Amino acid sequence: MTTRFTLREMLLVALNLAALGILASACGGTTSPPAPSDGGNPSGTPSGYGVPQEGFPGWRERALLVLTNAVRLSPIAYRDRYAADFSPSLSAAMALSTYPAVGTLRWNLALNQSARSHSTDMGVNGCFQHDSCDGTPWNKRITSYYKLSGTIGENIAAGYPAPADPRYAMSMWLCDQSGSSCCADRAGCDGHRANMMAGGYRALGTGYATVSSNYQNYWTQDFGGAADAPAVPLVDGSHIFFPGGKITFLANFVDTGAPRSVKLVLSGSELEMGLDLGSAASGTYAASITAGDACRPYHFVALDGAGVSWRYPASGELQTHGEGSCASDWTP
Repeated sequence: MTTRFTLREMLLVALNLAALGILASACGGTTSPPAPSDGGNPSGTPSGYGVPQEGFPGWRERALLVLTNAVRLSPIAYRDRYAADFSPSLSAAMALSTYPAVGTLRWNLALNQSARSHSTDMGVNGCFQHDSCDGTPWNKRITSYYKLSGTIGENIAAGYPAPADPRYAMSMWLCDQSGSSCCADRAGCDGHRANMMAGGYRALGTGYATVSSNYQNYWTQDFGGAADAPAVPLVDGSHIFFPGGKITFLANFVDTGAPRSVKLVLSGSELEMGLDLGSAASGTYAASITAGDACRPYHFVALDGAGVSWRYPASGELQTHGEGSCASDWTP
């Protein structure tokens, strides 16, 4: 059963923010593939890539990253597949119709820390604004964590649907509701959408916090103009609970050519993932199965056109947080 999102269920700040700064290009060195694996394919995944650091990111934060990259790679297709049940209608407003596809954002620990700290601050201290509840300017808070670029931006949201759904927050930001409709592209009220589709950003940190307060669930996206993560083709991966009764696993793949395969390895079994959005060389791959009632470990493996194998995360197993009673995000 799908849920139709309505404005009454969630509040969204009317102002998105982007700081002035000199646009910095993405940085981060390349990593040479190590020796071939036992299977005969060289593995290009850098050690530690996609592995949570100090509890960052959590499942919802990772899912927001994957969904943000999915809409950046294929705006209209994302709208029509993953936001079609949103009310008011994004498609009726032609939302995302004039935004071209742009490159993926790489996860950044500092931005993740900044975003989560702000979500927690809003929930614990009872404010709903970009500046910290104690009055610290939003840009000073972000740059106290993030040092790679002075080009930064932020989206925030708060609301109380249960369970807290990353796709819900995405749809609210992409709609940028104005009156009884979603904002039209370039109409001046689509700031959250513009932030998510801005080609000048290279990095993203997403922050989620749940607090027993008026809005309960708090979401933050912090954007940066430079990334420090290696530009590997298997960018990221996570899961969402969509459509009703299903768990869908998503992975973003970006390379100079199509992969030979993209697979989900769930509880030790391989499942072929199909192209869901975008192009084979620059798109989102998906696999949907019936949702269960307990944690299941998983990771993603992609074999690029040259035969190099990429794993996300580089080690350990993601967990199906939210499936039944599962409260785990990742295990070594």
